[in-house]
Amino acid sequence: MKEYTVKVYKDRTEWYLNGKRHREDGPAIEYADGSKSWYLNDKKYTEAEFLAKTTVQEMTMKELCKELGRTIKIKK
Repeated sequence: MKEYTVKVYKDRTEWYLNGKRHREDGPAIEYADGSKSWYLNDKKYTEAEFLAKTTVQEMTMKELCKELGRTIKIKK
């Protein structure tokens, strides 16, 4: 389980993991005016970039192989 540090200021709330702005389930900074900023390991992303990185994507085996650029075999 990850333990976040949450800092609450008058104008914003910020989430940190290991001293870096980071939040995987939402914006790492939420401002009092309603605006938001998304960070992973202190790197800022747009909302669309953040969602692309954190949303689980379903793929067929063929799609996965194409994405990896090679054939894979699943061991049982």
